[in-house]
Amino acid sequence: MQYRGIYTMNSKKYSVWEGALLLTAAAIIVKLLSVVYRIPYQNMTGDFGFYVFQQAYPFYAIAAAIAFTGFPMALSKMIVSEKNNNDHLIKTSVWTSFTLGVFSFVLLFFTAPFIARWMGDDNLELPIKVISVLFLFIPFAAFLRGTYQGYGDMQLTAVSQLIEQTIRVSGILLLSYYFVSKGYTSYETGAAALSGSVIGALASGLFLLFFWKKGFAKTYNPKAKIRFLYAAELLKTSVYLSLSALILALMQLVDSFLFVNVWVGSGMDSYDAKILKGVFDRGQPLLQLGTVAAASIALAVVPEMATLVNKKKTAEIQFLAKLSVKISIVFGGAAAVGLICIMKDLNVMLFKNEDGSRALAILCVSIIFVSIIYTTTGLLQGLGHGRFAAFTVLLAVAVKIAGNFVFIPIIGMEGAALSTVLATFAAAAAQLVKLQSATRFLMRSQKAKLFYYIVSLIFMAVGVLAWLFIAKNVLFLADTRFHSMLISISSSLIGAALYFICIFKLRIFSQAEWDSVFHSVSLFKKLFKRLKKRRP
Repeated sequence: MQYRGIYTMNSKKYSVWEGALLLTAAAIIVKLLSVVYRIPYQNMTGDFGFYVFQQAYPFYAIAAAIAFTGFPMALSKMIVSEKNNNDHLIKTSVWTSFTLGVFSFVLLFFTAPFIARWMGDDNLELPIKVISVLFLFIPFAAFLRGTYQGYGDMQLTAVSQLIEQTIRVSGILLLSYYFVSKGYTSYETGAAALSGSVIGALASGLFLLFFWKKGFAKTYNPKAKIRFLYAAELLKTSVYLSLSALILALMQLVDSFLFVNVWVGSGMDSYDAKILKGVFDRGQPLLQLGTVAAASIALAVVPEMATLVNKKKTAEIQFLAKLSVKISIVFGGAAAVGLICIMKDLNVMLFKNEDGSRALAILCVSIIFVSIIYTTTGLLQGLGHGRFAAFTVLLAVAVKIAGNFVFIPIIGMEGAALSTVLATFAAAAAQLVKLQSATRFLMRSQKAKLFYYIVSLIFMAVGVLAWLFIAKNVLFLADTRFHSMLISISSSLIGAALYFICIFKLRIFSQAEWDSVFHSVSLFKKLFKRLKKRRP
């Protein structure tokens, strides 16, 4: 089968890195969109409405991880490696994605009453049934993305992701606004908002299907056979490659089942527990925002690491592992410390009040560990250790479950946050140990860099806290939402400036590492120039 893509990158001699950068840029925008909409949604529906939405959200997050990351990357890798059997592979992947989608829909739709009951709220049946429809559309879009990527066309994949998320976010906000204004219940509003995800997936699939008909010549052999070995390999690899995007979704899924149930079992009123779950869920967009850099790194390093491993370039492997982990720790740590310092004012600015600020501050500690997990999972997959990465994610889930049972009855919402921190720490530590044994990327000479990194975080935190003291005790800025916005934004700018000054002055990154980063930036510039010149 041949591909005559209108937007084929191979025809323009695009490099692998340029394609990876394009997908990374799309992933960053998609992640930001998925963060931004939750704030107005919570403002419109309140903490209880936010609780309803977030209870069903992990099912979307799991589907999205497979559709955006796992399945497309797995299929594209197999297309490249199985050039002589692409007809069989394409037919197998079509039927695999179709079967997986129908099975997932049937399973989730008909078990929705039981899932809602296990979550401690029978009224969640409708939102769960609505999100189950998503599984009918998202696997097919994942198949098309993987096929395009396998033939070197990254642009259609990137555009389809942007289309899906733009329509999804618009649908969520418009439908929720309409349902709230008409006086519908929080459960009906949540179900309507979740249907925005279904509409977005459908639109993305139709967009990709349109170019499928135009781009693929009529060379596909209809007599191609379905090969179960391909199907098994595709499913296994998809799961491994989805892991870096699944860690937060799985933490949320555990909380969806245990947060309310454990607290009610400890004697709390059911309605109060659900309100507190909505308050706790405010932390999810903050976690996603804080891990954007690391999630983007994870997308790019998998193919690059695999290439270096095949060429047996040990020095380059060590350099890539060291730089990737360093970036995730440097930016993940800064995001965690910065958010902790301004949490109270940020909470008021985004969500109208400071409820749950202490628990959210504890939860933000996990940003640094999730950043490490995103990056090291990608590196381990490139090194061929995907199975170990899968084990560490399961380890994190087990620690999270145990932590919820132990800590929620004792310290409440803070216990749920602490269990997430411990779970992500366990997975991050295990992956770092494995990565070190595989690459030997850590050296004793880096102890000084670690010390300078800690000094930079302390310097930033002291500067931000000093400014907060001045703002509230000298300038007498009150705890109003407007003043909280001024404090949050100014504190972020001051903290970022202080942190970057320290990074440069203390030379946390070597000249070679800066050169590598700026090389990627120059590739971005080249890519955008080429995209402007291309005909529609």
